[in-house]
Amino acid sequence: MVFTSFEFSIFFGVVLVLNWRLKANCELYPPFLLAANLVFYGLGAPRFLPLLLLVAFSNWYATIRLHREHRPAWRRFIISLDVCLGLGLLIFFKYFEFGLGLLETLGLAGGLLARFQLPEIVYPIGLSFFTFQGLSLAIDHYRDPTLEPPDILTALNFVSFFPTILSGPIQRAGDFIPQMNSMRYDPDNFNLAVALILSGLFKKIALSSYLSEQIVRQVFQVPETFSPLAVWAGIYGYTAQIYLDFSGYSDLALGIGLLLGYNVGVNFNAPYLSTNVREFWRRWHISLSTWLRDYLYIPLGGNRRGSRSVNLFLTQLLGGLWHGAHLRYLIWGAAHGLALVFSHFLADRRKRRDRELAELDGLKPWQRQSARPSWGSAFWGWLLTFHFVSLGWVLFRAEDSPRAWEIVRAAFDFSRRGGEGAPLLIWLVIGLTLLMQLAGGEIREFFLKVQAGFSGPVLAVWCAFWVIIILKLGPSGVLPFIYFQY
Repeated sequence: MVFTSFEFSIFFGVVLVLNWRLKANCELYPPFLLAANLVFYGLGAPRFLPLLLLVAFSNWYATIRLHREHRPAWRRFIISLDVCLGLGLLIFFKYFEFGLGLLETLGLAGGLLARFQLPEIVYPIGLSFFTFQGLSLAIDHYRDPTLEPPDILTALNFVSFFPTILSGPIQRAGDFIPQMNSMRYDPDNFNLAVALILSGLFKKIALSSYLSEQIVRQVFQVPETFSPLAVWAGIYGYTAQIYLDFSGYSDLALGIGLLLGYNVGVNFNAPYLSTNVREFWRRWHISLSTWLRDYLYIPLGGNRRGSRSVNLFLTQLLGGLWHGAHLRYLIWGAAHGLALVFSHFLADRRKRRDRELAELDGLKPWQRQSARPSWGSAFWGWLLTFHFVSLGWVLFRAEDSPRAWEIVRAAFDFSRRGGEGAPLLIWLVIGLTLLMQLAGGEIREFFLKVQAGFSGPVLAVWCAFWVIIILKLGPSGVLPFIYFQY
């Protein structure tokens, strides 16, 4: 069951009413919310409900054991065992087929594959997200022994919260759990939720699906039949599509969460306006970026010990492998890792130069002020970052690394004549995607001001009008969200 389906609208309508009738009841609300979470996930992936419960229960039990255990060695053993279980499940489902293929290539599994009919492994939807969310609960309790462990229902609800279980944003227990016990509801959140839900539907149904069906799929299948300019339209089109698709999901999750009384956090902040790769990762998939920073980069040593460059590179490399067991994801992670190292090097050199100039001028430390980059340098920084990110997304969409190279080569082969072109509307949608990031706040504020003057029935008509328009603009069938596969 996905947010864009008719079945979900019926499910959510029932849950929303019961949510506010039961939230004040401390005894009935937790089991009700858990039932809603399990029904939502079970309708889409019933065979993996035991796996979801296993991940949630194991992390909850780890918090109990950590709270009772004060010996450092045993605490390390408990958290290591819990992390190994969570990551072990993730590695098994993500890399089982890759591992068999590698063994077969090396000639080590021929007899095994011939003797046994091994089952096909289906990747559980949302596994990465609820595994990371559960691990954060246990790791936070390991780091802070004073934290009181949650009860079992609270922990299960935290890990399985249905608006975020499939593709995030990845929640933190310290932010989420207090909201379960709060009846405080800001009426302004209702209008904001409506605006976010309409924004998410428009991004996914009207724009993302259009780009996928009208240019991206064709260019990535047969790039040789398109002109170089049309291949660039396909590359830019996928750059826009993956943002529209994932930020559209995040808008829907945030809006649905707000209607239920939960703020699940902003996951995107105009990432394609970034002027360097560091800034991009502060704006793109914020919940995953901060998770990798707090639970991978900092434990590796962060800025404090060892080489920061090595830690940055390893974090991005492992972040690439998290997306899948393919060489293209490894290359993508390595490229972003190197780009982050280079970006930090330039930033450090700029700070050092500013410090030296300040010392020459006789300024005190508190008087120093870094010079702001000029419009020209900011523009070139944006242009280089945008194209680096766009070419990196080719590795995501292409079926393998050789096909990705074919697409990039076709884009730069300007000596080639002929080939199919790209419709003007494609370029307009790509431009609209950038405009939405540049003026997204102003557009949202306009909608909020308009909606603020509506009564309940008028607001319902307003929502119905925009939903009909969005459905008319979209294709007959809505494609699955891209990040469901991760």
